[in-house]
Amino acid sequence: MDIQQIENQCADLSLAEEETGGLEAPDLQPIPDATIHHNLVGRLLTNRQVRFEHLQQVLASVWRPVMGMYAVSLSDDLFLFQFPHPKDLQRVLDDGPWSFENSLLICDQVPVGVRPEDVELASIPFWVQIHGLPTMFASQDFIAKIRDYIGDFITADPFNFGGAWKSYYRIRVKMTISAPLKRRMKLIRRDGSVQWITFKYERLSTFCYCCGILGHLDKFCKTVYQEGILPEAFPFGAWLRAGPRRQVKTVGAKWLLPATAMSAAVATLPSAGPPPAVLVDTEEARGLQGDLKRRRGEEEDTTFGSDVQMTDTPRNHEKAGLADQARQDK
Repeated sequence: MDIQQIENQCADLSLAEEETGGLEAPDLQPIPDATIHHNLVGRLLTNRQVRFEHLQQVLASVWRPVMGMYAVSLSDDLFLFQFPHPKDLQRVLDDGPWSFENSLLICDQVPVGVRPEDVELASIPFWVQIHGLPTMFASQDFIAKIRDYIGDFITADPFNFGGAWKSYYRIRVKMTISAPLKRRMKLIRRDGSVQWITFKYERLSTFCYCCGILGHLDKFCKTVYQEGILPEAFPFGAWLRAGPRRQVKTVGAKWLLPATAMSAAVATLPSAGPPPAVLVDTEEARGLQGDLKRRRGEEEDTTFGSDVQMTDTPRNHEKAGLADQARQDK
């Protein structure tokens, strides 16, 4: 083999390696638009991996910004949402808190001139319901003291003291995510008696029933591991979640009669008798008894002979028959 042949084989080998090798092009990461100043930065309160493509699709479908929005993944657990119009951004802030796959989204507005990574995401706003507050103590001043006990006050429900009588009052506060949820507050009357005021949180997602901190369940709680607390002794529970404020009516509810009217209408109807299945069983039982009787009659007939017949005969006819039999014997 000469040198020319060796060079040709080496050239073919290098071309084959080049054709099979190579690297895939990386995905293009969107760059935040510097001209948009209505920005919202957020992160999910979870340790799980988040698919950003699915996250932006879900949040966009829930928020429905009128003027649209941009979503940018700054890192694996930090996201930027840009709104061309400030009203869309403000509506997202006012209607929170938001959650994705049962994990809270902690978000806040990015001030102008501040990097999104520098915004501290350590608190989240909640609408809190105050239950058990006597009407005689319900005033703006006293509710202001309660809201300071729960967290940083944002606003109060304008319908707390207007319209129909309500069983609870609503306030919006910003709470620190590293602190446990407030369950209740002691109300000490002037006569020395004590009454408890309880709290319920609207749109509350994952939290620990043992330590009351947001973002994890009791099966991942360090306190449960270290102190060995049983679920029966957990101080928190699902009762901290507030139910839906509006009862959803089904589509056909207006055509359905109440249960009392239905029971009264059923009571006026005549008796329907036994059900078809009972009638069928009765008829089959009767047919079986008839067959048994016929079989017994046939068995009795075969015992006396098939040519025996039972008839009513007068006595004189019976005597004549005996005489005739005697004559035949002779």
